[in-house]
Amino acid sequence: MRISAKSEYAILAILDLAKDYDNDNVRTIDEIANGESVPQKFLVQILLELKRAGIVESKRGVGGGYRLARNPRDITLGEIIRLIDGPILPFKCDSPTNEYYDNTCVHNNNCIMKPIWVDVRKAIETILDDVSFEELLSKRTNKNAPMYHI
Repeated sequence: MRISAKSEYAILAILDLAKDYDNDNVRTIDEIANGESVPQKFLVQILLELKRAGIVESKRGVGGGYRLARNPRDITLGEIIRLIDGPILPFKCDSPTNEYYDNTCVHNNNCIMKPIWVDVRKAIETILDDVSFEELLSKRTNKNAPMYHI
């Protein structure tokens, strides 16, 4: 499974915004980009997408910027990856719909591997859906805890 650069940048932006969730501060695009080493030109598009999805909200004008619209404990890695990259489909034959892949297989429904790929996809989704941004932020700020690398 590959996570796109866009998803990684979205995850880093949300992590940056999560730091200020409790104090209701907003962060500018410059602050987020510089704080997380995210290219600004991508960050603008990503923040607009996150805003449309209700993950972040913006404040216009002087002193404006972005902040999380939801508590970091209620936002998961799985949610963000699906939002940015679409369904988590590590294997072509496991596509639940034909929307993302041509679901043609020479074995049709007789493939002995398909149930395994379904289990792999479900396991990946379970792990990603169990990791909240509150947990990631806690691990990042706790020097003794390992950081999740994406």
